[in-house]
Order: sequence, then C-alpha cells, then structure tokens
Amino acid sequence: MGFERPFRRTKTTGAFLPTEEGSPWEESFMIRTLDASMLGLSCSVEEAAPWAAKYGFQAVSASREVLENREVGKRTAAALVENGLSWGLMPMPADFYHWGLTDSDFEKALEILRREADFARVLGISHAYNHVWSSGPRPFEENFEWTVKRIRAVNGILSENGVSYGLEFLGPYELRALQPHEFIHSLSGALALADAAGGGVGIAFDVYHWYCSQHGAWDDVMLMEQHMDRLVAVHLSDGVDGRAVEEQKDLERRLPLETGIIDSKGVLSRFLRHKSDALYVAEPFDPWKSRFREMEPEEAIRRVSAILDKVVE
Repeated sequence: MGFERPFRRTKTTGAFLPTEEGSPWEESFMIRTLDASMLGLSCSVEEAAPWAAKYGFQAVSASREVLENREVGKRTAAALVENGLSWGLMPMPADFYHWGLTDSDFEKALEILRREADFARVLGISHAYNHVWSSGPRPFEENFEWTVKRIRAVNGILSENGVSYGLEFLGPYELRALQPHEFIHSLSGALALADAAGGGVGIAFDVYHWYCSQHGAWDDVMLMEQHMDRLVAVHLSDGVDGRAVEEQKDLERRLPLETGIIDSKGVLSRFLRHKSDALYVAEPFDPWKSRFREMEPEEAIRRVSAILDKVVE
C-alpha cells in the first residue's frame, strides 16, 4: 500500500512499538495508553499525540476515523512516530456479542472488520477487545455455543492480521438482569469462552467489572496473573461512593483512586510484576466523561496522566 510500517514487534503479544534505539519499551512492560473515546475528549488522535507524549503516555488508541479513512490513518501514524508513541486499542465495528445483532448484521460487520483489520496490520495496530454481555435471551449453554461461534469468526480475522484480541467480562448486577438468562460475568467464565474459541483469544481485565463481579476478592486477580500471556488490556476506574456493590451502575464510574472503593493500584502493581505487552488505560465514564468533554483536551490528558502516575508509583 505504499506505507512503511514504523513499528517493531515485541516478544510476547506481537505489539508494534517505536523502533528508535534506546526506546523505553525495549523490554516488554505494560503500556500506558490514552484512549480519547473512553475519556470523551473532543480531539482527534493526531491532535492528541503531542499532548500524550508530553504527559508520559506511551500509546494512543485508534479512532473509527483512523480505520475508515486511510489518509487520516497514515497521517495519524506519522504523528505517533513523530512523538515516539505506539498504537493503543483498535476500535471494533460492532458490538459482536449483543443479542440484538442479527446473523445478517454480524456478517456485514465481519466484512467491515476484514477491511479494517487489514489496514490495522499495515499501520501496526495490535490490540483489540470486545465485551461479552452478562445476560442474554438464550439459556446458558445455548448462549455459550452461540457466543463461541462468533468469537471464533472475529478472532480469526484479527489473528490473521497480527491483532491480539481480548474478551471483557461485565460484572454489574444491572447488566446481569437485562435479559432473562444470566451469562458469564467473571474472569474464569471469560477464560472458559476464550479456551472454547481457541486461536489464542485473550482477556481485557476491567477492574470495575472485577469489583462488581467478585466484590473485590483477589481470586480473579491471582488467576489473571497465571495467564499474563493472555492479557490484552487493563481498564482502570473506581466505584461510586455510598453505593453497595449491587448498586453500582455500569456507566457511572469515578477516576482511578478517587473513592478508594476499587484497589486499582494494587491490581496493576501485581500485573506489573510480570512481563507483558498489555495496555493499561483509564476508563471513568460519567460524570468524568462529561467533565473532560468541557475541558481543553490537553488539560484533561494532563489530569489523567497525573492520576495514572499515582496508580503506578
């Protein structure tokens, strides 16, 4: 396609990182990632790149525009190289495991994914995930088989293009009650799905969902440590003060360490003991997404990086 890939592959997940000599990512450590969509920022990835580098991020997630418009994608890749950054997450074209996505729409979404994964390969984007809904209209075993079939199709396309794919389980009680039948909502369940699908499917570990699923018990954290080669991304946030775990809402979260309900620092410190190319990213949802949307993007990026400094200190 006439575009030279500016990144090198790392040793574990195959992530592409900057090739400069003496790069701080020469060893495979977890990668601090800015994801503008998770923060509600009103700027493009290209615009965010200099601020991300200035405030200590190592990667920036792609946007839909990056994959849909090849000129934008190439220009954005050049901005990342110029600022010594790698790519973060690849956005998915559909909520692949939602019960409302018909088989016909699923096949159409797969066609989009084929095109975009091919361009992601050219650009060097190498991390992606989808969540798996924790309830559904089908009985458990039927839903398990239905979901595994779809995971195989999605992961097959991504793995062919060098993209490490993770499944995210959803923990909040409100999501587990959306449909008549409760479904997987823990790490062990997500691993069972990944194993059944095969093909090296990994995990996106969200501390909010872990807290809501396990009430903050450390079993799943230690289980994840036994599968660090399968960790694709870690999402960091905090719970809402004054609410029991059963009352936490999926789309209402605080910044990491804000309330102290969720021990993001403890979780990430355990994961950082291990060699991993996984991304870690702040995902606070509202009210912070609305607040960040009203800020100057640089100020929002500075604030989030300062919080992540405290998480990893």
